[in-house]
Parts: sequence; C-alpha cells; structure tokens
Amino acid sequence: MVGCSANENKENMSETTDKKISIEESNETGQVDIKGTITEHVTANTKMEIPEKTFATYSTELKTFDKEKLASLFWPESSKEEIYIEEYEDKSLAMTFQDETVALGTGSIMYRKSDDIRYLSDIAFYGEEENLLEEKDLAFMTAEQAVQNVEAFLFELDLGVDFGEKKVFALKKEDMSGIQDMMKADEHLGGFYESGKFQERTFDTEDELYFIKYTFSFDGLPILGAEDPDIRMTGGMERGELAWPVEATVLFSNSGICEINLQGILSELEKQSENKEVIQFDEIEKALVKKFGDVILSQEYNLSKIWLEYFPKIKEDSFEEVELIPVWCCVFDINGEKVDYALRFHAFTGEEIS
Repeated sequence: MVGCSANENKENMSETTDKKISIEESNETGQVDIKGTITEHVTANTKMEIPEKTFATYSTELKTFDKEKLASLFWPESSKEEIYIEEYEDKSLAMTFQDETVALGTGSIMYRKSDDIRYLSDIAFYGEEENLLEEKDLAFMTAEQAVQNVEAFLFELDLGVDFGEKKVFALKKEDMSGIQDMMKADEHLGGFYESGKFQERTFDTEDELYFIKYTFSFDGLPILGAEDPDIRMTGGMERGELAWPVEATVLFSNSGICEINLQGILSELEKQSENKEVIQFDEIEKALVKKFGDVILSQEYNLSKIWLEYFPKIKEDSFEEVELIPVWCCVFDINGEKVDYALRFHAFTGEEIS
C-alpha cells in the first residue's frame, strides 16, 4: 500500500509539528486526516485518500474521429450520396443527413437528431444548472434501459477510457413547462423570448427525455471533467488552453438518441513513464508553502478537499498533443465560503500545474 508506516508516520508528525499540521492515518478507511496551519492565512482541514497502487504518465492527442465510421453508426441505412459533408480549414467538418447533423472537431462530436432538439437541450441544461432536475423513470423506458442503450452506442465510438460517474435525469412534459416558465422570468434569458430567439411552446409526452451526463476515468482515477474546479491559468492568453475537460452529455427520448455532445476525447494512450508512487501530503505542503509563503494574503484560505485525478494537459506549442498526468487537486474555501478555487500539483514532482 502506498503510504506511511507507523514509524514513518511518527517521523512525519514530528517534522510537521513545528508547522502546526497534524496528519493522522486511519487503517480502516485508508484516508489521512489533515488539520492545521500551512502558512499565514492558509490552513487545512480535510481528508486525503491514500492510493493503494502506483500510476504512470501517458502521451496521446485529441481524437480525430473517422467520418465514414460515424456516418455508418448514426445512419446505417443511408448511402454516401445521401450524406452531405462540408469540411473546414481548421480540420473540423459537418455532416448532414435529412434533418440530422453531426459536427466534428478535434476531440469533439456534436450530434443532433433535428434542429428542434436545440431548445429541449437548452431547457435540460438550464434545469440542471438550477438544480431543478430529478432522477426518475419515464413511461417509454426505464432510466436503466436508457443508459444501457446510450452506453452501447458510445462504446462503438472507441472513446479509449472508462465511464466514470454519471448523472441520469428525467424530464417529463410538466418539468419542461415549469423550466420554460423560469427561463422566461430569468433576467438573462427573458429577452431571448422577446426577441424571438426562443419560441415558447407546449410540451407533450413525445418530448419527454433523459438527460445523461458522464465523466470518465482511467486506471481507477477520474479524468478532469467539466464539473471539476476551474483550471488556474498563469501563463497569459498566448499560452492557450491548458487542458480540455473530458465529458459527454446525451439526450435520449422515445425515438432514441437525439443529442450527443462529446468534448476533450482522447486517442489511444501511449505509456510515457514507469509506474511510480505519488507524493504524499508532506510534499504537497511544501508546494503550498512555495505557492503562498511569500505572498501577502488579505483573505483566509482553507484546504477543504483534495483528490487524485488524471489531468489531460495540452503540450506547449500544440493544440492537439496531450500528456495525461496524475495530479493532486486541492480545493480551497476562502473566508469560510465555498468558491471555485483550486490548485493542481503534479503527483510525482509536486510542481504546480498552471
């Protein structure tokens, strides 16, 4: 097991006493309790999961999807002549078959069964953002059956990593009507109805659908997802994106899959390093002292959550090449409030990922 022996724990405790950090390991849960002061205005009060295995880094790139294969998956009964393809200078392309569209980018797919699904998608995303959605079954199919159908299709896309946690929400016609009313009253969205960009409508059972969101994982660790804390950018806008979260959202109705949105999808992984043990909290503490030690802080930072994840870091001077590295994600409360502030440190070197 990766971690500290009893003697090592005592040594760590004695080493950290002067720094006022207490680290206590539980043999029952495999976690350590971390409490105390890291530096002035920076404290810790959290639990840290101790991994029982080693990890490696991997080299890959954002996936380029095969348009012929996708056409055969989405439209198995169509002929090549029936599919219109438009390619663009940035290597993206759009495919159209009757009312259905597929937009392909590097590492991304956006499929819509018809243009009408856009509004239902807006309703679903708004409902989730406002915590209005519920997990329940719809009349045409159970949620479990819908998930089985969706995952069978996604499996055919060769996503290369494992499904992680998922959320499965159901929207009945009454739910859609209620969310639509809230959108009309929303100060930011109400103008869309007034301008005609959004068209108010009546919903029936044919509109009812499941809204399914996936995170992904690899080698037992979650991969950076869309709902993870924001990435700290310190290199300026010229650096470009540091990473693309890996995510999938699907709308599924009684007519099957009606929208798929995949982002940050990776190609086959090539192992870059040997498996190694990850650093423990004493090294993370050093990294935090290096980060905050010489900074005059006017607010109180408390390390409230910490977990290990894989981070798909885009290599410098590239838009497509990716290094998949294990990192410790450290989430902070500021002045006692939960905010979207996190720092990430390389789980082998302790270097800040920014």
